[in-house]
Formats: sequence, structure tokens, C-alpha cells
Amino acid sequence: MNKLPLFPNSLKRIGWIIFIPSLIAGLVLISGKLHFNEITLPVFYNSGFPFDGSEKGVFRTAEVDIFSNLIGCLIIVSGIMVGFSKETLEDEYISSLRLKSVFWSLAATYSIVLILFLTVFGAVFFTVMVLIIFMPLILYIFRFNYLLLRK
Repeated sequence: MNKLPLFPNSLKRIGWIIFIPSLIAGLVLISGKLHFNEITLPVFYNSGFPFDGSEKGVFRTAEVDIFSNLIGCLIIVSGIMVGFSKETLEDEYISSLRLKSVFWSLAATYSIVLILFLTVFGAVFFTVMVLIIFMPLILYIFRFNYLLLRK
């Protein structure tokens, strides 16, 4: 049997400790209840917004909402730690649950994306597409753990 290259089981607990608060903070952030000031940082590429007068190009500075970027990074890193850490007993059944969960999360995500392409337009579409970036990982984690608990 081909073994998946997974992280050690000890990272799963650390991942959960970071993942849940980061997910809650992300939801609060997109609800608009929380707002932080932007700071000026050097960036690799600044496309700017049309007609905003900011410098566009490579190796520029830009006003960045660092808190939302930090929360996004924490969700991704902790999600990977949770989703791709070994279970205490890693066998073929767990591997099949992982495969089923990945397939299910991708099918669900792209079904939602298809519906959004047909129903959401304008600036809201861009916001929703940014959130879709996190959806396969989040759905995989919750589906895998649901199937694991149901076992």
C-alpha cells in the first residue's frame, strides 16, 4: 500500500487550537463587525484599484489590511495541519475516508462555484470568490472528521 506523506499526529492538536479561533475571527472579519487600519508595506506587485492614484507595478508599497491577510494565512496553515496530520491509527480505511472526503469537498465546492457563477455578479462576486479559496480545505476537514466520528 502506498502511504500518504502526512504530518505527525502531534500537529493535529496544535492545528485545531489555531484553526477554530482563526475561522471564527475570519467570519467576524467578513461580517464587517471588526475593522483594522491598513498599514503601508512593501509588496512584490501592486495592481492598485482603477483611478485610485496609487503607484502600480513591481516592488512598490501598498496599503495592506494585514489582519485579514494574517487570519487567512492562519486558516490555511492550521487547516493543513489539521487535515493532513496522521490519525493515531492510520490504516487503509482512514486513507479511503481521506480520499472520499477530498472528492466530496471538491465536488461540493465546484457545485457551489457553478451556482455562484450563475447567480452572483459585481463586487460581491469577487468577495465570494476570495472566500471560495478556503472552502475545499474547510469542507475536507469537516467531512473527514464527520466520517471519522461516524465510524
